Amino acid sequence: MSDENYAPSGYRVDGKDLEAILGPLEADVLTAIYDMGKPVRVREVFERMKGERKIAYTTVMSTMNTLYAKGVLDRKVTEGRGGLLYVYVPKMTKAEIEKSAVKHIMDSLMKNFGEAVTSYIVDMDNTKKRRERGKEA
Repeated sequence: MSDENYAPSGYRVDGKDLEAILGPLEADVLTAIYDMGKPVRVREVFERMKGERKIAYTTVMSTMNTLYAKGVLDRKVTEGRGGLLYVYVPKMTKAEIEKSAVKHIMDSLMKNFGEAVTSYIVDMDNTKKRRERGKEA
């Protein structure tokens, strides 16, 4: 989708999927935008999400603005019935965001805990190989 790069500001070890690198609401909003598969207005995302959870229009608006500020969404000004409004599109696919986040997290782990990370990865690989050999026998 793009050559963009997403560097998460944090990582939640108990988070699932995008929630590990974005907040739960940010992940839900972004997922809704991906599911809609087209450039979207805040109103469209709000209408989709309000059936799933109690949420205010302004909450969706500020969350989409945060995702824009983080570089996850792009937006363009367009004219609507009530005047000017933003239309948002993802800058990256979900896979691109995940890959970029993993790269940044692994780079940080290697920089700060290189030997321990390397040892852990080797141990994981050896465990995987032992399991595969056990299945062949």
